[in-house]
Amino acid sequence: MKTVLVTAIGTVTATAVVRRLKARGGYRLIGADINARHEIATSLDVDEFYRFPLAVNDDYIPFALDFCRAHSVDYYYAVIDKEVVNLARNRERFEAVGTRLCVVNREFAEACHFKDAFGRWVARYMPEIAIRSYDSLDEARNAVYPLFIKPVEGVGSNGCRRIDSYDALLTAVDGGDIGRRVLVQDYVEGQNITVDCVRNRKTGQARQIQRRELLRNANGCGIAVEIFHDPELERVCGALMEKLDLNGVCNMEYFDTGSGYRIIEINPRFSAGTLYTCMAGVDTVLNAMRIADGEPCEFGEVAVGARFAERYEPYRMD
Repeated sequence: MKTVLVTAIGTVTATAVVRRLKARGGYRLIGADINARHEIATSLDVDEFYRFPLAVNDDYIPFALDFCRAHSVDYYYAVIDKEVVNLARNRERFEAVGTRLCVVNREFAEACHFKDAFGRWVARYMPEIAIRSYDSLDEARNAVYPLFIKPVEGVGSNGCRRIDSYDALLTAVDGGDIGRRVLVQDYVEGQNITVDCVRNRKTGQARQIQRRELLRNANGCGIAVEIFHDPELERVCGALMEKLDLNGVCNMEYFDTGSGYRIIEINPRFSAGTLYTCMAGVDTVLNAMRIADGEPCEFGEVAVGARFAERYEPYRMD
């Protein structure tokens, strides 16, 4: 029986990964989180639970390597962006202890994780979907407000907010951080669109699931969605996967403005709506494992038009 480690299982995204692996069966599931077992409902779904340090700590990679070696971990799923980047940078070290990482390749992770660099890349190579950014206070002074700010290295929607005036911008951020730690962009309105993408670089296979978010919570998770298919969006996502040379599973977010798509960001990891995608015909969780094994992906027929919704449920933890 293969051993699978999933970290940050207190998140919606990791919960989706754990639930899919548990439903598939045949794995020894190890879950980890920075919080205690009794605070994490998904700990009920794993065979073993461990409390881990923060993945952004400098000593996290040595810790994770030792853990994987000691527990004979065969596959490792991560869903926190910074953790994904750090793991991807150390893939060979994990493979040396027998652990295959079910995360995207290093080049893709680094290209998408840093929002400022990614914004410049899109503006250069795919300007038709870019959102204009401002790299200094001088540039922002003459912008048409409102604007939108977000951290260059963000988690979820933390630190993201609308800015209605130049004075408000001066209050919200340190001018020296603009273009370095904080991304300042035009404020774009439109329907939230998210696309889960999988590409197997070895076989050349690629697939995507497009979903329209009908309801979205404060953390940016679509809690009611509809699966759809737009050939133009398919072209855009396909071009991004190819140009950025994706190997693995990622999530792309857009605004549908009514006059074209504008890309918000690419998350180099699974999305919170992973189970929607699996239920709609593309099992990104198991295909990430197949890609890690160097095997072909398996895709089902996409259920275009299907609608899904989530709800919260209480569990007794003692």
